[in-house]
Amino acid sequence: MSRISAIVLIAFLLSFVSGSSYGQNSGILIAPNITLPKDTAVTQIITSLNSLRGQIENPNKQNVFILPTELLTTSALVDEMRGMEQNAQLRDKNFYKPYLVNIVKQRDNYLVQLAYIGVAEGTPVIKASFKLIAKQQGGKFLFCSPLNQNTVGWKTKTLGNITFRFKDTLNTTDAKAFQKTVTLYDKKLQANAPIIQYYCDNFAEAQQLLGIDYKADYAGIKDNNLTANEGGTSLIINGWGAEQHRFDPHDLFHDRLRTVLSPDVINRPVDEGAAYLYGGSWGLTWQQIITKFNTYVSQNPNADWLTLYTDGTNFNNEAKILKISYVINALIIQQLKKEKGFPAVMELLSCGKKEKGDDNYFKALERLTGITKANFTLKVGGLIKAAK
Repeated sequence: MSRISAIVLIAFLLSFVSGSSYGQNSGILIAPNITLPKDTAVTQIITSLNSLRGQIENPNKQNVFILPTELLTTSALVDEMRGMEQNAQLRDKNFYKPYLVNIVKQRDNYLVQLAYIGVAEGTPVIKASFKLIAKQQGGKFLFCSPLNQNTVGWKTKTLGNITFRFKDTLNTTDAKAFQKTVTLYDKKLQANAPIIQYYCDNFAEAQQLLGIDYKADYAGIKDNNLTANEGGTSLIINGWGAEQHRFDPHDLFHDRLRTVLSPDVINRPVDEGAAYLYGGSWGLTWQQIITKFNTYVSQNPNADWLTLYTDGTNFNNEAKILKISYVINALIIQQLKKEKGFPAVMELLSCGKKEKGDDNYFKALERLTGITKANFTLKVGGLIKAAK
């Protein structure tokens, strides 16, 4: 979080604790000591912001309060705002309330800052804080991410269907390695969506550029990406600054898969298995993962693979989690591709979101491979033996 943003939020939280009354405007709350511009547009901004939030569960392209010309970049920000009211630990869907922190008049727009704050035992707890740009069109305001405003003057280089945006210099060797990996995945997936990638120094900067002042889910995370897919184009805000490479092949597989399949139909354990197989995980190659897994196998000769699969068991003794279900799916994908080609793999990948009991997964698995719950441990044991 920037120094100015931190000061604003600290002052706001202090007022939250000490204030005795609060204003409310269609869902968004306003603390009594917040100074807003003496401008009739403020009411319109708040009304439009509530409308943006009211449509936030819809696909972003259907949200009429997102500035159409900035749909791609704003989708990445709106995705981060989705579900911010929820407190999973307390099972409270409306624990965090949206508070207007700041509105600043700029040359031809307004900078709006919104924070999600809850109160636990009398103490304010901040979930997240976001910045958006509000632009007036007709009788309402539309919103966009400040990403493009924050990267004015950045340089651009294009390799194939990938546009790289960066501040000073681009590591051409790494950019070509990224392009090569994208080409490999796109050939498998029959994907062709162009990519716009912003290179940041670290994940904290990536968040700031997009409009995330703070998000509790990301506290302590130094390397990550922020992504979106809209209108046949992929956006990657690259915050992998501390690693040997400026991209993660594992996460890149997930991103490219989502250009051809809706997240609503992707089965996560299968998706993760494919990402293990083609991109490794946590900096480990697939060969390193399978070597670690074989150590577990040798130590557990009578393993019940069905139970271990459905339980989502971790087999890695180190801090980084490696799941048995993901490795099993990687082995299944490897065999399925060999026997029936990658279209059959795509069928398994799109069998539906993981559900209790995994009935959708096992139905697709039986149809494609003949593996059932009844013979799962036997059949999977054979795949594991063959992979040694």
